[in-house]
Amino acid sequence: MNAMPTSAAAPVPLQAAAERATAPAPHPAGRAAVVVTARALAARGLVHGRTGNVSLRTGAGTILITPTGADLATVEADDLAVIGADGTHLHGPPPSKEAFLHAAVLRARPDARAVVHTHSPYATAVSCLDGLDPDDVLPALTAYYAMRVGRLPLLPYAAPGDTRLAGAVAEKARTHTALLLRHHGPVVAAPGLDGALDAVEELEQTARIFLLLRGTDHARLTGAQRADLAPRPPRPVALFSALAIKKALDDVVLEGFSSTTGIDVEGVYEPTNVLLRHLESGARPDVMVGVSGALTRLAAAGELAASSLRPLARVGIGVAVPPGAPAVDLSSTDALVRALTSARSVAYSRTGASGVAFAALLDRLGIADEVNSRATVVEKGFTALAVTDGRADLAVQQLSELRFVPDAQVVGPFPEEVQHYTELSVALGTHAVGSPGATALLRHLTAAPARAAYRAAGLEDPRR
Repeated sequence: MNAMPTSAAAPVPLQAAAERATAPAPHPAGRAAVVVTARALAARGLVHGRTGNVSLRTGAGTILITPTGADLATVEADDLAVIGADGTHLHGPPPSKEAFLHAAVLRARPDARAVVHTHSPYATAVSCLDGLDPDDVLPALTAYYAMRVGRLPLLPYAAPGDTRLAGAVAEKARTHTALLLRHHGPVVAAPGLDGALDAVEELEQTARIFLLLRGTDHARLTGAQRADLAPRPPRPVALFSALAIKKALDDVVLEGFSSTTGIDVEGVYEPTNVLLRHLESGARPDVMVGVSGALTRLAAAGELAASSLRPLARVGIGVAVPPGAPAVDLSSTDALVRALTSARSVAYSRTGASGVAFAALLDRLGIADEVNSRATVVEKGFTALAVTDGRADLAVQQLSELRFVPDAQVVGPFPEEVQHYTELSVALGTHAVGSPGATALLRHLTAAPARAAYRAAGLEDPRR
């Protein structure tokens, strides 16, 4: 840590140090997205050797950044450094010497998550020319340059790592997507990493075209044409989702989506039955995740786009106990009955799909009166909270929802002979067909990395 020399650091207990060393790096989806962008920059010839750097602001407000001296073609997720909003090194290897520059841009641009800095040859060549307009270095030669970059100011020369450049960078970054550092290269900020990559590549190609046209008669876009194409922030996507998938979305999936696309997701997480009541009251989500049967009916009624309906995952019911409590036997139906009837109280929810199925199972097993006489009924939310605060000995809910409460000890699933699987699907709202943001989220939710996150959160592949 930069704030305290090693010699003055307080001693760390060996167990705590070992746990920290073996703990998974935070923000795995953001790290993966930074690595993808870094390698794309190298593959497209926008960086060379050990030049260039990439950063991403996390949901926690810290910044992931490639380390100093990194080869972006081979950088790995665990290689990334973590800095604070002020550029202070917090974790990991030493960050790029340009970390202060990334931090200054992100402080100036609250709408941006990603910053890319390269030494790409054509843009750097332009930065060395005399006679440039310092407020608008490159003319708008193409529509895509106007859309992705806009106006490009030229900043005065400073040696790499010279923090005195931070003030000038922040001032220009407030009103510009990209900056060009004289005798150095471009810096681009965007809502997401994909947008930053697109912009820096468009800037490089425009610099190349500019050099090809230099000294010739050529046309440029008019001021009115440029204004009409000015970059606009993407609209947030409204997502309605069943609780069963919330952990995977929170831990990995939505971070990966927003990091790459720059599109925010405004989520509403409730049992599917509660989400249906929201729709009855006039709510119109762009994307909806819920119990497959309910979504099929909504598609038939025209509220969801039937052509977009996709199976997403399935999840079974399980049991959790208080932290440190002995595990209960779930090896058979008889063992489950003994566990349920001997518990001081069983917590379950009657509004979610798992709660409805569990109530029906109690009736079939003939133990409904006995269990319900001392049950802890949760109106909605995560039943495992009831075993962490002492209200119940057992919590019953979908496995993925039990795992949302980290202090609860998940014992395992119900025996297969009495197991009930809830299938989840996803679809676009009818009004959102053709919306780039909603379509991108649907594609992201059904892609292989998202499905891996669902499995890690206790869900299974659909129709297994």
